[in-house]
Amino acid sequence: MSNIKERGNFGDKLFREFGEYVNALIEAGEPWKEVWHVKPWPPGSRLWWLHGRFLLAREMAGDGGVRLTDAQVTTEQEVRMAYLEMFPAGMPELSPSDG
Repeated sequence: MSNIKERGNFGDKLFREFGEYVNALIEAGEPWKEVWHVKPWPPGSRLWWLHGRFLLAREMAGDGGVRLTDAQVTTEQEVRMAYLEMFPAGMPELSPSDG
């Protein structure tokens, strides 16, 4: 596997785990942008587990060469959420014109 593809896979896993964590924060009524990286969660709680999964994915991604600051992670999640808001059914498909 090439290094570029490997970094892409690590990045995908990182943001999949982060997305799960953010969704849980939103469901819990937490201001996710302010608390995701600083607020401690009760051990054994769902948020504690999801935060741990994200941290593990982040460590694995870092070992694969994907190193992002907290600000970069937050910005990327904002972009992903805006995209999902614009295209809730997924990426639009372009069809060839009939003319």
